[in-house]
Amino acid sequence: MHILARRVLLKQSFALAAVLLPQPPPPVFASKLEPSADAVRVAKRAFQAFDQRDLLVAEALFTQTIDEWRRLDRGPEELTALLVARAGVRTDRTDFLAAKADLDEALEIMKPTGEKSTGIGAYREYPDAFVQRGLANEGLRNWRAAIRDYDKAVSLWGGEGDGVNPFALTYRARARAEVGDYEGALNDYRWASSIFSRVDKNVEQASYARAGEAVTLYGLGQRDEAVKISRSVVTRMQGLTDMHVLLAADAWDRGERERALKEWSYACDGRTGCARYRDVGEGGWLVEVRRWPSALVERQRTFLAESRGGLVTSASR
Repeated sequence: MHILARRVLLKQSFALAAVLLPQPPPPVFASKLEPSADAVRVAKRAFQAFDQRDLLVAEALFTQTIDEWRRLDRGPEELTALLVARAGVRTDRTDFLAAKADLDEALEIMKPTGEKSTGIGAYREYPDAFVQRGLANEGLRNWRAAIRDYDKAVSLWGGEGDGVNPFALTYRARARAEVGDYEGALNDYRWASSIFSRVDKNVEQASYARAGEAVTLYGLGQRDEAVKISRSVVTRMQGLTDMHVLLAADAWDRGERERALKEWSYACDGRTGCARYRDVGEGGWLVEVRRWPSALVERQRTFLAESRGGLVTSASR
């Protein structure tokens, strides 16, 4: 989901790259030195390599292009687009510190022009770059810095209503949960779900946001409401493994063995896949990557232990 969201947030950079940012920046910043045809080709190849997930090649080509654009003293619009794009590559490569350095520079360049007197973003790339840096800070496990970046992006989009990027809201929700602000996380998931469903008509992303809401409710101890939402989500999007495993762990804890095994079977029988949800130890995937609430992790551990690792997966749904 993160990669998809980064593609959404980098859409402007890709669109500009398709014609290699032909609009000149204001004369006060502009250089009269134009990139050569070879330099233009390298820049286009960088974006193509990124789009094709050839990350090592993309980073090398972006670095070559950025060095050339600096040498030519090209305008800030072009340089920031390239820095943000390279940051996306570096984030995908989990080189979060280098990605953050690119975004720090890009945001500093945009700062004088990026915000209107009303506090609203003057152009789309400015709040988008804050979201990108939030993702890098998440990778560095600096959750509070990530929240600050998401807060800034949300304020640049107006701070409320349907104009806020719902992907950013789901990111902020996750970061808020990491610092124990479950109520804030819950509000963000609900806000994102509303935008995805009403405005974007995106059932898949609305379902992901609702799934985040369910897990957050479980962390708040509201397990009945969490289960109700989980069941609603899998009715609309049956392949969402997270919800099936949540329902299995919860049902087992309630003594509903058959229901638990049916949910686990549905996740494990090849339609969605449950392997990562077996990694429940301290430092394991469910704790450190998916980062389920501790009460839910403990119920999943109990389910796996008492059901012999969920080996009975032949129950019909």
